[in-house]
Amino acid sequence: MATKEQCDRFATEMAHRFEDLTKWAIENWPHKDIPLLSSDFSESRKEIGLILGARLNEGRTDLPELPGDENSAQYVQTAPAPWP
Repeated sequence: MATKEQCDRFATEMAHRFEDLTKWAIENWPHKDIPLLSSDFSESRKEIGLILGARLNEGRTDLPELPGDENSAQYVQTAPAPWP
C-alpha cells in the first residue's frame, strides 16, 4: 500500500512531467502557421487531475470519512420508515 508521501511525490512528478511535455510539444510543433497553444491541453489537464485525485487515492485507508456517509457516526436517518 502506498503512503500519502509516495502518492504526493508521484502526483508532483507526473504534473511536472506533463507540463514539460506540453512545453516541448508547443515549442517543437511542426506547423508554425497553426501553432499549438497551452489551452489545447486543457482537457488533458482535467484527465490528469482525475488520475492524480480520485484514482490515485483509491484504496487508501488513511483518508478521513466523508460526512453524510451512512456508516459514519455523523449520519442520522431522518426519513420515517414506510407503513407496513
